[in-house]
Amino acid sequence: MDTKITKSNVMASIKDDKAHMDYLKQDVNYDQKKGGKNKDINQTADETHISKLAGDVRHDKSFISKHMSKTK
Repeated sequence: MDTKITKSNVMASIKDDKAHMDYLKQDVNYDQKKGGKNKDINQTADETHISKLAGDVRHDKSFISKHMSKTK
């Protein structure tokens, strides 16, 4: 979706990405049990998507450390 990360939305973005990863992990588990003939294709697509979301979370956390450090 390419939403720009800002100080006001970075925490919501991380939370959303983690929730999306959790859903995809559940979908992978479902595909393992009852995936049908496209089981491997669907699992691979979900796992790739999880990896991309994990990269987004790492990037967002990097944004926090660079732009939102607490100064006393």
